[in-house]
Amino acid sequence: MVVNVCPAAVTSASPELVWRVLTTPERFGEWLDASFVSASPPGPARPGQTIRLSAPSLGRRWPVSIDVVGVDPQSRWIDLLAHLPFGIDNHERVTLTETKEGGTLVRFN
Repeated sequence: MVVNVCPAAVTSASPELVWRVLTTPERFGEWLDASFVSASPPGPARPGQTIRLSAPSLGRRWPVSIDVVGVDPQSRWIDLLAHLPFGIDNHERVTLTETKEGGTLVRFN
């Protein structure tokens, strides 16, 4: 059985500001419950890059890596493949849509 849940949130921040946070690996801790460790190669998120994080749970810190699969700045989406503890892999496409008020609708698919 496949379960598909697509959480979404609206922020008053502009799509440009949200995009900068979303594509700067050192800022991943601002939207994930994890601390940045490294990005290889360094720099803005781009296909082929691996981002390493450390996430707290169950009284300890766990290694997490995220592969950047695809990025489209014009359409404002990024595809990520997160490798979590216990062999769990999670594919996420994060999309940004500007609201009428100038804010951003952020969707995780």
